[in-house]
Amino acid sequence: MDDGRQTTDDGRQTAEGAAGRLARPALGLICLLALVLRLHRLAEPVLRWDEGWSLAHASLNWGELLRIAALDWHPPLYTVLLKLWIGLAGVSTFSLRYLSVLLGVLAVPLAYIVARAWLRASSPRKGEGLAVLAALYAAVAPLLVYYSQVVRMYPLATLAVLAVSALMLRDDGKPLPIAGLTLAVAAALYSLYYTLWPLAGLFLYGALTHPRQISRLGLAGMGAGLLYLPWLLLAGGTLMARTASRGGGTDLLARIQDTLAPTLQGLLFTYDTPPWAAGLIAAVLIAGLIMGRPGRAEAGRLLLPVLVVGSGIAGLVYGAVRTQWFAPRHLAPVVPFFGLGLAWALDALGRTWRPVLLLALGLLVIAFWSTSTQFVYAKTLEVVDPFDPTADYRFLSVRTRPDDLVFFNVLSTAGWYENLRRPQDPPWSYALRWEPVIQPMEDIIRERILPAAAAHQRLWFVLYKGTVGTNAPLKEWLDTHLYPVGGAWNGDTLILGYTSPQVPLVTAPVQAQFGDAIQLTGAEYTPQATAHGVIGLILYWQAQRPVTRAYKVFVHLTDDAGWVFSQHDAQPVNDLRPTTTWTAGERIVDRHGLFLPMMAPGAYHVRVGLYAPDTGERLRTTDGRDMIEVGTVVITPSDPQSP
Repeated sequence: MDDGRQTTDDGRQTAEGAAGRLARPALGLICLLALVLRLHRLAEPVLRWDEGWSLAHASLNWGELLRIAALDWHPPLYTVLLKLWIGLAGVSTFSLRYLSVLLGVLAVPLAYIVARAWLRASSPRKGEGLAVLAALYAAVAPLLVYYSQVVRMYPLATLAVLAVSALMLRDDGKPLPIAGLTLAVAAALYSLYYTLWPLAGLFLYGALTHPRQISRLGLAGMGAGLLYLPWLLLAGGTLMARTASRGGGTDLLARIQDTLAPTLQGLLFTYDTPPWAAGLIAAVLIAGLIMGRPGRAEAGRLLLPVLVVGSGIAGLVYGAVRTQWFAPRHLAPVVPFFGLGLAWALDALGRTWRPVLLLALGLLVIAFWSTSTQFVYAKTLEVVDPFDPTADYRFLSVRTRPDDLVFFNVLSTAGWYENLRRPQDPPWSYALRWEPVIQPMEDIIRERILPAAAAHQRLWFVLYKGTVGTNAPLKEWLDTHLYPVGGAWNGDTLILGYTSPQVPLVTAPVQAQFGDAIQLTGAEYTPQATAHGVIGLILYWQAQRPVTRAYKVFVHLTDDAGWVFSQHDAQPVNDLRPTTTWTAGERIVDRHGLFLPMMAPGAYHVRVGLYAPDTGERLRTTDGRDMIEVGTVVITPSDPQSP
């Protein structure tokens, strides 16, 4: 008896060794394939919207990084890792994306380890062959390749969930490593909120298949919860607001039905493929299930991909219904487990008849070919319309100086700027008034802008979508607290310039009557500036009766001969209060700013007036003048140290 058992054990070990020796070079080639697929055209597509957000977010200091993450759609672990990576690799498009490449490639051998551990009790040939197939799918799965080339957290979340499963399956029949599981689960939750769902599937699988390990699973879960509790306390308000109920009843059921089909398509990633592509994949799975004829033990093992993929799909559908936000990329952590089920089906076909396996692999190549060769590398899933992430930088680079400061109303456009910014370009800050983060004006944004205005005389505000929606209060605040110098549309972005003079304004005792309804009752202005400096001006208007025509105010800085060195034209209060909106007796406080060119020292004149923008005709004063002089500004030489 002992000799027979020894002979059997020796045979099993010999088979395992042979299978392992064959699998290792195959795994090495698969990892190389994964790297090649992820490096192909890596720097070619321009940074997408979310990638700009990642770069800008990681460029903030540590305190701001965490505060913004608490308001964002995602927890902070990837952003923390990206911040450390940027310090080593820089901010070029290739280096930024290379972090995701590395994380995506690391998932391939980890998928192999998970598959081997999953089938440890099976025959060596079956276990090794299936593990190689699972690793191959992790290497070539279109969704994983796509997001392994994007500066986002999805490869990290995938890696963390695979680590949890590897630790959970590592020692079949032996005590689970509580500390390792605790850290891996916490890492997954800190990477992506949606990892909650595949983690739930993993823990349920562990509880059902190894009931004696339930206590250790519970301890690991509680430990991860304690590690995650500080983040929940910080970001809990945002999570509650984002997942607030948005209806129910038949409407809820309809939304679930509408979301289920695109969720399944997102899992398979059959975009830009013929309608029958998904059918081919389903046929391979069904054929493998039929030919494999799993017994009770095998069916129990198949619960792993079924529970993880099923819980991931259910979680994405639930999240889409609750938040009205659908994104198939949130399925990235469950894709290797779908690959595990697909590998099982392929392995079953191969054990039945090897040519059937080759046929099935050919069908999968046909099903995925179009997506894998075109759609994956075009990167159009998030952005469909043509866009130019360099446009804001090109606009600013020829107008700004190193001592300016540029504010962005959304971190995505700030990231595009940071990606191109050179040492001689001005730094940037943010006043977030666009989704997904809208900061309050008085408590947050005001307290950031005012210190910046005290330190920088020239400020720029890059407002994606201009004054639409929540952007409007920001522009209104700027127009009534700083000194606007003008603005221009750059695509769908409004770029505004403002001055913040460091010299106190002086009062100009001016009065003038323009036409029969508008009176200038006073003014304040900057009495002294350096060449290439700034000037601020406040005009006080009053309507004696309703004004029936919309006039623009012009402000000129001229020499004695009337040559205009700088000017600003706008309707009163930087277009916020057209003259047609004035009521009789109302006092209008109208601010203007001027950026000065390099000019000779001397005395210059600040002159103002009004004109009809449709004809250019100036509104004259009662004594016949078409402008009046507010005061004289003394221009001194520039600081030789300044640019």
